[in-house]
Amino acid sequence: MLVKLFKNKDNLPDTETLIDLYGNDVIRICMYYMKNKDDAEDAFQDIFVKIHKNRSSYKGKSDIKTWITKIAINTCKDILKSSWNKKVTYLENDLSDKLIYHDKANDYDHIYEVIKMLPDIYKDVILLKYYKDMKAKEIAKVLGISESAANSRILRAKAELKSIFLKKGIDIDG
Repeated sequence: MLVKLFKNKDNLPDTETLIDLYGNDVIRICMYYMKNKDDAEDAFQDIFVKIHKNRSSYKGKSDIKTWITKIAINTCKDILKSSWNKKVTYLENDLSDKLIYHDKANDYDHIYEVIKMLPDIYKDVILLKYYKDMKAKEIAKVLGISESAANSRILRAKAELKSIFLKKGIDIDG
């Protein structure tokens, strides 16, 4: 209902309302890309400043959530590519083969660690499909690719994840 109201660029709500409606989604994206709370909060602020300054660029051609998600992903990627952040190295890819998983929370954490090992092209589709619960058509809009390319990337990402899990000796079918 609210989403249909925002289809028209003239009905775009103020920034505070956008934060109330989509802030949780944006902070999850920020945490996923930035890897720590402080950087995620900085990215969150940058994203909503960018949304506020570029309100006129929203043409109403896509869902407002899609537009905001695209800005969030691109902003996080830009921050990570910036020269200042190149000086900071995150050593988060050291998955230990010694970990023993006793509950689903640990399994979830491990899956997240493995997803972070994927190339960006696959990380993005996994994030959007499984964390944001988007369909291939929505993913295609956010990433600026065709729907068939989105489906293809989803399949390849799942195959890559399965391969990583098998190399780690983790049974994902059971």
